[in-house]
Amino acid sequence: MPLFFPPRWRRLLACALLLLPACALRAAEEVEVALVRFAAARAPGGGSQPWLEAEVVIQARPAPGAPGQMVSRVRVALLLGFEVPGPAGADRRLDHYRADAECVALEPGRTSVRFYLPPELVKRDGLRGEPRYWGVELGVGGKPVPAGRSAYATSLATPEQRRAFQQRGGTAAAAQDGLLQPQYLTPFASDYTRAAPSFVRREAP
Repeated sequence: MPLFFPPRWRRLLACALLLLPACALRAAEEVEVALVRFAAARAPGGGSQPWLEAEVVIQARPAPGAPGQMVSRVRVALLLGFEVPGPAGADRRLDHYRADAECVALEPGRTSVRFYLPPELVKRDGLRGEPRYWGVELGVGGKPVPAGRSAYATSLATPEQRRAFQQRGGTAAAAQDGLLQPQYLTPFASDYTRAAPSFVRREAP
């Protein structure tokens, strides 16, 4: 015997079925920050001083039916805030660095996107390990992706703190643009022990 639904229920059910594919697509085609870690790294082929490496591990879950079962045009933007010594007799200061990279496409699973601070800065300012503040913003196809808790340092515990860091830190980092570099602009570009995805390239010749 066929099930009977009142007209109002049938309309609601029809609307729900129409919305379901779009909702499922948004839920399935997702990228998120799995973890972020920092380490000293020596450039391949020489160099006595280490760079500071920031590794952003991205978890990708392509939508069913996505071309090639991949998530396309994934942008990763990293903002760092390091406490460093001030001039003699002065208080410590907070230096900010930012960089971003756009991956051509990511396959399902985890992918590492790396950024580097040059050894001169590491040596001059005594940069070691994890900065006091850091945050990652993601985007897919030009649209921002809501950030999960693992996209920010534990020192940025609330949404208000994270928004304030992105606003103030982003403004302060403008004075140091170009110092934090994506992997493809560094000597690590051809380091196959630190495999990287392919990136969209926009730098001027």
